[in-house]
Amino acid sequence: MKQNTRKNKTNQSVVWPTTPYFTIEELHRLNPKFVNITLRVRLTNAIEDGMIAEIGCLPGGKGRPPKVFSLTPVSKLTFEKAKQDNINLVDNYEKLINVISVTTTVPAAVTPSVNTPTPVPATK
Repeated sequence: MKQNTRKNKTNQSVVWPTTPYFTIEELHRLNPKFVNITLRVRLTNAIEDGMIAEIGCLPGGKGRPPKVFSLTPVSKLTFEKAKQDNINLVDNYEKLINVISVTTTVPAAVTPSVNTPTPVPATK
């Protein structure tokens, strides 16, 4: 193939699934224009950037089980749904759950300030 007739596909963006979790096959179904290895590289880069987290793998028969991924921050509901669907979760998955601490402290009383307008001298 001539170099000038080759189509440049480096600027393609990945469409990430909106489901709680997904596999590489589901990602490939959403992005059919991507070559499989390119999707895997983009997925690896997203994991390194912290945008995606591996949450487990599907139980299977022969061969390596397919891995299951989720967009970060991973919620506790995502892990509960994965448990219900018999997904083998990664060790120490509790560390992946995003926990936000909420305090109920009352802020100090704020005294209202009144701004009085400064008179502007009249010019003729």
